[in-house]
Amino acid sequence: MNQSETSESLSEVPEDDDLEILDVDPAEVLQCRKESGYQPPRMNQEIAVTGGVIRQRWEDFKVTEMPLYTPCGAGEHLYLTIEKSNRTTIQARDHIARTLGVKRELIGFAGFKDKRAITTQTFSVPILTDRDVVSIDAPWIRVLSVSRHKNKIRTGHLAGNQFEIRIREVDKGVLESARQRIEEISVGGLPNFYGPQRFGMHGDGARVGAALLRRQISEALELLLAPREGVEEDYRSAYEAGDIDAARRLLPPGRTTEAALLTSLKTHPGNLRAAARRIPHALRRMYYSAYQAELFNWVLMERLERSKDGYWLPWAGDICQWEGQRSRFHVSMEEAGWLEDQQRARDGEVSPTGPIFGKKMKLPEGEAGRIESAVLIAEGLRPGSWLSHVRGMKLDGTRRPLRIQVGEPQVAWEEEEQSLLVSFSLPAGAFATVFLEQLMGASNSTDASSTDVSSTDASSTDVSSTDASSTDVSSTDASSTDASSTDASSTDASSTDVSSTDVSSTDASSTDA
Repeated sequence: MNQSETSESLSEVPEDDDLEILDVDPAEVLQCRKESGYQPPRMNQEIAVTGGVIRQRWEDFKVTEMPLYTPCGAGEHLYLTIEKSNRTTIQARDHIARTLGVKRELIGFAGFKDKRAITTQTFSVPILTDRDVVSIDAPWIRVLSVSRHKNKIRTGHLAGNQFEIRIREVDKGVLESARQRIEEISVGGLPNFYGPQRFGMHGDGARVGAALLRRQISEALELLLAPREGVEEDYRSAYEAGDIDAARRLLPPGRTTEAALLTSLKTHPGNLRAAARRIPHALRRMYYSAYQAELFNWVLMERLERSKDGYWLPWAGDICQWEGQRSRFHVSMEEAGWLEDQQRARDGEVSPTGPIFGKKMKLPEGEAGRIESAVLIAEGLRPGSWLSHVRGMKLDGTRRPLRIQVGEPQVAWEEEEQSLLVSFSLPAGAFATVFLEQLMGASNSTDASSTDVSSTDASSTDVSSTDASSTDVSSTDASSTDASSTDASSTDASSTDVSSTDVSSTDASSTDA
């Protein structure tokens, strides 16, 4: 049954109610402990994983943007669909800006694509006269098509991404198990976890977000500034000795946010709030988003703990979302009602949702509401916790499907390359990393320091990183809000602009690898 046939019988979920937490004891409700960042389970232990490695060569990874709409052919914005190789989206944008003589901030794109890959995406350029775009072509970039449209492309203006990924260092004998896993995912979908890229190179993005949200400024600054593995020993020694001048001077190149924090601490000794104000809004959103993502993953783990095979079946009182749409509805507490919605889920029409917590997010009823309330209470959070103390930054929240459908997953053996070639598509906000880990096993994961290839979104940038050019390409979720939502303040960042999206409702995913 489709949405239009049942819309009159379904109660719409209001978006303007303040978050209300049920009075529950987390010790009695929760069955899993919170994992730091991302710890996904393998869905079927009986089918062997393939193992192997990805990204041995950047050309082994191909991502093609699936546009949200087709340009109409007329308008003030030139739409350039380009293919780039081994370059960031920011590098491609800046190259187009220089070549066409346009300010780079006026050029639009739907999300960040991975650097170490061959990627295809569309840029909008506000020029009224047609220009010779052939001059854009270079060894690493080429224009595939040109059109026009009336509006600038904003972060999240995409339906998803298509992937073609080569898995090396595997034997042909794993092809059968790969096919079995592909078939299982094709039928049952994929748990919609946030991938590791959402949590940063060092996996502590959620901890930074939690500290900032709780106004624990000292802890947040320590997480941001403390020397980590791989950082030059000279900086480590200076920082640990409290020599801010030397630490600032010895800070590795590119760490602009850390440099600003150290400068503030030098200029205003002891004034931690002044230093915290130097954290760019876009980066702060990513930290908040990482924390929201961690809590979402926790709730999804709770659902999996209760039923790995049926985590995607609606419970009485759940809030469900129509597949491929943004509208949501409450599942009836009556048995006849929720049994009907469970059948819709089996048919792939709906999915229960989990929380991107925020002030205005609506909790489900029944056991689902008890779990989400228990998570908040366990974290020491309350509705007022989501009132951002940063001007212009709202943390309204939204909801995110617990399950996603993977489009046309296929796997084949390449005799010449002695590798598996996997192709599939993901909706905006989903992470390819999650798909690959179910197929290959956890050991395959690509380095979290590289941009994520989930489905592409600005928020998908690595939250430990300060440069937007390193954001990931998971499935597109520009600001951390869930791409399935419609309002920037409460929906997934995929539909908002990175510079203005509300992290409470964003879904930092982006296309992940």
